Amino acid sequence: SPKHHLLPSLLAMVEMTAGFPTRAIVQARDFLPEVQDELEVRGIPVVLLATPQDAFDWQERLRTELRSIGLGRSDLVVALPSWVDVALQELGIPVPRPPDYPKCLEHLLRRKVFRSTLGGVKSLLALGEVPALFIKPAVGAKGFSGTVVTGPVDEMLEMLLDPCIFPSLGPEVEVHCGEVVEMNSEYAVYVVDGEVRATCHYMCKRSTCRCKDGDRALAGEEVVELDDAVVHEAVRLLAQSEEFHSLTGYRADFALVSIDGGLTFDTALVEVNDGYVSGRYDGISAADFTDMQISRFAALQRTAGR
Repeated sequence: SPKHHLLPSLLAMVEMTAGFPTRAIVQARDFLPEVQDELEVRGIPVVLLATPQDAFDWQERLRTELRSIGLGRSDLVVALPSWVDVALQELGIPVPRPPDYPKCLEHLLRRKVFRSTLGGVKSLLALGEVPALFIKPAVGAKGFSGTVVTGPVDEMLEMLLDPCIFPSLGPEVEVHCGEVVEMNSEYAVYVVDGEVRATCHYMCKRSTCRCKDGDRALAGEEVVELDDAVVHEAVRLLAQSEEFHSLTGYRADFALVSIDGGLTFDTALVEVNDGYVSGRYDGISAADFTDMQISRFAALQRTAGR
């Protein structure tokens, strides 16, 4: 993918990242081992945490351990999102709101997306105002995975609202709601300092996927590619956005979306994932993925005490 010219603000951040980190604190030996290997190749010491993931008091134990090893401003933390959030709190860094659906990219969603609550979604479905919605948590750590709920009564939604099953949820919990559309051929685009580092095709359902390896392409049908112009427009707009100027590393997910039963497809933004908690798909090198994590965590470290 072509490189983007770095804006002055991004260029300044890149220069400030030089020398960071002096140490990497990692959740466990089996957590992103390829990133640990890359860090060690770069001469960055790796410190493995001993707090067990399944301990009922893991947060308290993690805070104690982070303090005992002297977690500081020059450290990179590589761990599960909930663990990294604890580290950010210890550093005095505000936990950033998930970027999800940036306002500057709304026109690239190709579908209606709005905020509501679990209780509000239940009412919308019960009244028949919408037949179905895709919902996902809007704030904080994910209390449940994104899912499609349908009216007038949805079994999964009823479970989410059951305090015996999900005691941390309730009708007032805020959610993102999206119009349900046909998505085909999903891609993860990894961006570091305004530059696309990798585009990875994931969750390929070969029987219906329109990629070059799908059954339909092998049968002679036209391959439908991701529109690079749309991807690069999204990267450019995010780099220019004042709201997301510190989002120096992220993964933007895109998909081919059809509104006419698969006759034509548009490239649509699915969502934007913050780089410090983004998962790694096959197709991005350990070096590029490590660069994303370092760049984003360096930007977060610069907000300490604000």
